[in-house]
Formats: sequence, C-alpha cells, structure tokens
Amino acid sequence: MSDFEDLDPDLMRLDRMLDALGDDAMVLGQLDGYLCGIIVSPQEIDEAEWLPGVFGVEVTNTGDAAMLGVDMAELSQLILARRDAITAELAADRYQPLYDVDGDDVLWEIWLDGFEQAMGLRLRSWEKLLQSHKESRAQEAAFGITDLLAVSDPRMPEAERNDPAIANLIREAPGIIPRLAGELYRAHRLAAPQAPLRVASTGRNDPCPCGSGFKYKRCHGA
Repeated sequence: MSDFEDLDPDLMRLDRMLDALGDDAMVLGQLDGYLCGIIVSPQEIDEAEWLPGVFGVEVTNTGDAAMLGVDMAELSQLILARRDAITAELAADRYQPLYDVDGDDVLWEIWLDGFEQAMGLRLRSWEKLLQSHKESRAQEAAFGITDLLAVSDPRMPEAERNDPAIANLIREAPGIIPRLAGELYRAHRLAAPQAPLRVASTGRNDPCPCGSGFKYKRCHGA
C-alpha cells in the first residue's frame, strides 16, 4: 500500500497513471528507485532502452494504454520530469527517495527493487565496479547497495534477520539509501567528462543549463 497524499499534483497523477496500467507496471516508489539507478549507473543508459521497462508487458503501444485511460505521451513526460528532479536533487546533495509506506513501516525494499532492475541493464558495469582492485567511494557505495539487497531478500532466515547488525541495517536503510545514491552520482556523473555547455545566452542568475537546479553563477559559471 502506498501513501503519497502529500506529493505535488504531478507526482500524484504519475502515481495514478502507473496504477491504471496494471500490475506489470512499476509503482511510484519502485519507479523512483529505477530512475535513481539509471541516473547513477556506472555506464549511461539511453532513454529508449530504459523507459519501456517502466510500463510492463501488458502495455505494448499507445493504443493499449489508451484503452486503460492512460495518455502515454503525458505519462512519459511525467516520468522524465521525475528523472530530472532526482538528478537536480542528487546534484544538490538533497535527494529524497519516494518510499511506499504501510502504516508506520517505510517500504524501502520497493524502492530498492526498482534500483536493482536498473542495475540489471548494466550488470557488467556494476560487476566491474564491485570487483575492481582500486578501492573508491563509488565501490564502497555499490557494496552498500548490495548489502541492502541481501537484507531485503524475503528468503533470509528470521534468525539471521534478527542479528543486531543486520537489524540495525534494515532499520537505518531509508536514511542510508540517499547517501549511497549521492556517492554514486558524484562518482559517475559529476566526475565524468562533461560536454561543453552552451552558455552564451545564460545569465548569471538563470538556471544552469546542466540541469543541476542551481543558478548558473553557483554552478558551471562559478
């Protein structure tokens, strides 16, 4: 069960449209993890490759979606807007994941499932990072993600789940996730070579063309 009543109208509409697509489509919390995984991936992933994974096998074209009352163009626009918002939040080191909530329980595992699906699109790149002999903060963050994947496995024996260290990791997971995502973003996006920005017509107080969410004078114009 999700609890997204406090979201802005666009995210609430996105939540309803995903729900209308049926059980094969991602739910909002899962989509948020998926988009974050796409953004911080060691290897960039083209939109044409990752976007269809959001919708599920029941929706193969715009006609199928229309029969379910969903405008695919609008849905895609809302998804891309959320991707851009996550990117800006990560760039500003203030990413706030969208977690499903059931009563007092934060279902971070749903977010992590989406992130894992994004990892699957570039599995060899993640494996290369994890197996690298050159230690880095990105590798440490990737190991942190794999630790969370391990403790989110419902097949983990109850006795092992109740181990104090594992119980603490599970309890702290909602706060750990944005920190790990931030480390991966800084390593794979901010540290990556960037194409020159066209800034001739950008004022110092205008939003930076890089999409960080900062004013130009505080970002690439600094």
